Parts: sequence; structure tokens; C-alpha cells
Amino acid sequence: MEIPFKKYLKLLSKYLKTQGLRVILLTLILGSSVALQLVNPQILRYFIDAATEGKSARMLTIAAIIFIGAALIQQLLAVIATYISQNVGWEATNALRLELVEHCLNLDMTFHKNHQPGEIIERVDGDVTALFNFFSKFIINILTNIVLVIGILILLFREDYRIGISISIFAGFAMYTLWRIQAKSVEKWVAEREKSAKFFGFLGEEIGNTEDVRSSGAKDYIMHRFYVQIRNWFPVLKKAVLRYYLMWASTLGIFAIGNIIAFGVGGYLWNKGIVTLGTVYLIFSYTDSLSRPIEQIRTQLQDLQKAGASVTRVQELLNIESQLKDGTESSHLSGALSVEAKHVSFEYEEGVPVLEDVSFSLPKGKVLGVLGRTGSGKTTLARLLARLYDPREGEIYFSGEKISSLALLELRKNIAFVTQDVQLFHATVRDNLTFFDSSIADEDILFTLHEIGLADWYTSLPLGLDTMLEAGGGGLSAGEAQLLAFVRVFLRNPGLIILDEASSRLDPITEQLIERALNKLLENRTCIIIAHRLWTVQRADDILILENGSILEYDSRERLIQNKQSKFSNLLQAGAEVIEEFITA
Repeated sequence: MEIPFKKYLKLLSKYLKTQGLRVILLTLILGSSVALQLVNPQILRYFIDAATEGKSARMLTIAAIIFIGAALIQQLLAVIATYISQNVGWEATNALRLELVEHCLNLDMTFHKNHQPGEIIERVDGDVTALFNFFSKFIINILTNIVLVIGILILLFREDYRIGISISIFAGFAMYTLWRIQAKSVEKWVAEREKSAKFFGFLGEEIGNTEDVRSSGAKDYIMHRFYVQIRNWFPVLKKAVLRYYLMWASTLGIFAIGNIIAFGVGGYLWNKGIVTLGTVYLIFSYTDSLSRPIEQIRTQLQDLQKAGASVTRVQELLNIESQLKDGTESSHLSGALSVEAKHVSFEYEEGVPVLEDVSFSLPKGKVLGVLGRTGSGKTTLARLLARLYDPREGEIYFSGEKISSLALLELRKNIAFVTQDVQLFHATVRDNLTFFDSSIADEDILFTLHEIGLADWYTSLPLGLDTMLEAGGGGLSAGEAQLLAFVRVFLRNPGLIILDEASSRLDPITEQLIERALNKLLENRTCIIIAHRLWTVQRADDILILENGSILEYDSRERLIQNKQSKFSNLLQAGAEVIEEFITA
């Protein structure tokens, strides 16, 4: 697999253009280092020839001091270059990570459904980490090493054309061989990165589901899957690593050939009296110095293999487009929203309908109760209303405006979507409740906590709003986490609230708190309540019952109660608390 070089250049230019001064400084430092590497063997040649010719100790001492000083300066430049290149690479890779994270957050839920969190993490972090050396020093090191090689060859030609021709042939052979080996290795590293992403995707999923794995006794099954993932990954990794060692072994062989050429040509010319002993050392030293840039180029080509795989995978991720196209119209929504669905149909997988021809109209400030068994399409309907997906057919309108034409950011500011699974961050109570919005005053947060019945909980916090919460809600009961989700809704002040079985995991006491909170929350707002239990929809103005993705029953709550033939009326008469099976009876 060949990676077009323009992809490398495009990536470099994009993320290094903001660090122009550092890159220029790094180039100057490395250029100075190259000059010193070219000068030092000349100093040693002079020292050896001067010693063999019986020159004064003063001249030898001066030459030695100059050589040592140049060597120390070269080492100092190497340290400075390393420091600058590490900073350049760090800032470039972090900028790329930020872009990838933002891109993933903007992708629709279909993408997140088809890609495990661990796989996404591996792409955002693992692949970008593999690009670190590429960003920090690849192009500059390649260029400076090429300059060093050319400089060495020119100086060897100055000594004798036979030396220059011999070492030039060696250098050309070495570069060609290493490039051919590298060119065949990129595909192996792409495959390895893919297997790595799948493994970490699996690992992330299983760690996140540890509680369910343990409680269901599925540990042996998970360990078997772990073993299978490792077994599938290992052969691919082995092939990629073998390619690396092939390049490493080839480099050692090439270095040996270079030393043989240097000693052979130097010894021949010295034996003929054409060159001095110092020049023989100069030939060997330059040939040895030539091996070092070739070795660095080999290392850079190894990084290029990994970079090529990562560039491909990063580019593939950036090329994924969200199926949700952001609307271009500014939102004029305010206050309670009216909701209208017209002939809405949807499917997650082609040919497997989840919703079929669903239509309803909910006036602003009213409450719609949505009932149905598991799999009937209730949650899917909620996701469509929050525009996490777009319908396959039909349209949804808020206050007469087509939601697909509205800007997503503005649209979602007017919607609150609350589920039974509350996501909490490893952050302060304040940040968890405001979603890191610093414009919300602490006074508003405290007032809302008191209104919703969490005053006692708040007073128990050691640092008040600055208390850190654990990721995932560790240390909180399901009821407390759910109440915090309601605080978020209060603080956002949306025009439409969607409650997707938000109280199904709560104890009776907490449910009473929620009930009191809802009385205040629903004032001057529209609400859609998705529920399994009848009491949850007792405040609903209209009732919508779904079955297999289609509307089984839809009317005002009062008319359905009065209609003794209606499903809803039969549920009430039966006193069914959980409607899971009763609807299909």
C-alpha cells in the first residue's frame, strides 16, 4: 500500500504552519550540527598527519582543543534540537487530537453505534501518538541527513575521485535497498493498527460492562473473546515487526559493506602513496559518519511506516461525514414548543423498519405520554425528536419549523433529553450541573437544587459546588443521579422536555421528589414522557401507544379513558402497573 506523499505534506503543512519560527530555528540548529559533523573529521585528519610528521606539541594541542570544543557544541545543539522538536511534535499532535475529538463529537449516532469507544480512543490517541515523530522531526531530519550525505560525498570527491565514486555507489545502494523494504511495509502497519483498534475497542467495551459481566457469570466467555482477539492480532503484529527487523538487519549489512569499502579503498590508496595516514582515517570517519545519517533515515522510514498507517486511518476518520446535515436557518424557537410529526418512518438497518408512518401533533405547553413494549420504537422516536438521527421518510416540526433545516446547536438548546442512564463526569458538582457553562451563576444552581429537593444532599457535600464527582456517578445512588439530571434541565430552561423512562429506576420516595419537581419543570413547557408504568403518564394530555413501530392508539387521555374499547382504558381497568405484555395481549 503506497501512501501518496502529498498526504504527508498536507498534514505537515496544516499542523506545523503555526510553529514557523520554531521550525526555522530547528532547521538552523540542525544545519549547524551538520556543518560540525563535516568539519570534525578534517580536524582529526590534520591531528594524525601532524603527529606522524612530528609537528610541535602546541599545534597538536590546539587541534585537540578545537576538536573537543566542536564536539561539545555539537552535543549541545543536539540537546536543543531535541527539546524544540519534542515541543513542535507535542503541539502538532495535540492540535490533531483536538480536531479528531471535535470531529467525532459532531458525527451522528450511526457512527458511534458502529464504532466501539475503545476503537475511537485508539484512533484519536494511538494513531496520533504514532505520528509524534513524524510531526516533530521527520521532514527536518530527512532533509538535514540528506544534506549531510551530500556534503560527505562532495568532500570525499575532493580527496580522490575513486573514493567519491566508491562511497557514492555504496550510499545509493543503501538508500535504494532501505526504501524498497520500507515501501512494502506500510500495508503491514495499516493492518496492525486496525487490529490494535479492534482489540482496544473490545477491551474498552468489556471494562465498561464489568458489573454486568460479573453478575451474569460471563467471565469465561469474555476471557475466551480476549484470547481470540489477541490471537488474531498477534500474526498481523508479527508480520509488521518482522518487516522492521528486516530493515534493521539490512542496515547492519549495509554498514558492514560500507566499512569494507572504506578500509579497502583507503588502504589501497595509502599503499600507493596517494594519500596520507590521516586521509585514510578521514575516509573511514566519513564513511562511518555516512552510516549514521543512513541509520537515522532508516529510523525515520520506520516511523514513516507507522505514520503512513496512521495517516491513512486518521484521514479515513476525518473523511467520515455525518449523516446529519447541519441546518442553515437560524432558530426562532422560544418558550414552549409545539411538536408535529408527519408520516415519520425510520430504520437503523436497511430493510428492518423501526418506525412506520408515525404522525401526531402536540400543542405547545401540553404533555404527550408515549407507551409501548420494549422494541416498539419509543426511544427511537425520542432520538428523532432530539435529532440524533434523521427520519428515512417524513418530517418533524417544532413550532412550525422543520427541524432538519435548523442549526443543530440552536435546536438542541431548546430541547432537554433525559434518559434513565445519567452521564456524570469526573468534575465538580458545578461543572456537572452546568455542562461547564461558566455563565450560569452559583445562586441559580443553589436555588434549583433547593427547588428540586436536593438541599439536604447539597449540605452534605464537603466542598459544596466544588466537590468532585466520580465519572459515571460513582458514589451516588441512581435516584440522586437522576435528580441531578433534572437540575440540568431546570438550568437550561428548554422549551421541550423529553423524558425517556427517566424515573424507571427510582425508589418510591425519590419518585415523589421527581413528581414534585415535574410540577414546576413542566410549567410553560411542552413535554413528551416515554414510560412503561401508567402512573408516569397520569399528567399527560394525549396518549400515543406504539406497537412494532406503528401507532396502535393515539388520542387525548380523557377520550381514551372514556372509550371502554381502547387499549389505554383496558390497561387502567386492569390496574396494570407495567404494560410490557398487556399491550400485545
